[in-house]
Amino acid sequence: MKNKNSTLTTSYNNVQLSKIIPIAVVIGLGLAVVINPANAEKSTSNSLHSQSNAAENAGDGKGKLPTFAEADTNGDHYVTKRELQNFPYLLQTFDKVDAGNDGKLQQHEYQNLEMETKREGEVK
Repeated sequence: MKNKNSTLTTSYNNVQLSKIIPIAVVIGLGLAVVINPANAEKSTSNSLHSQSNAAENAGDGKGKLPTFAEADTNGDHYVTKRELQNFPYLLQTFDKVDAGNDGKLQQHEYQNLEMETKREGEVK
């Protein structure tokens, strides 16, 4: 049989635990916010490295197409002419596939750019 002190201690521990859990969650979320930008920097750095590698492979202007993620060097989910400056063979058809005429390509427009570039025989 439980005594009164044991019940009070258990009740007190449950109250303390219910106060600690939200604090732990807030700390965890705070750490995730702090750590995530550091990983984003690494990702952007890797994207820039991938783009330069793809540009090196392009050599004669008929190299490998960068993926949308590789071309989107600033991570804004759009690809601009500036981001494609190392890929002149893609810039040739950029305006043709820019459906919004806004100077930036969404992912589906970038897929059209890839298809159009391949169709014109610029890239294998």
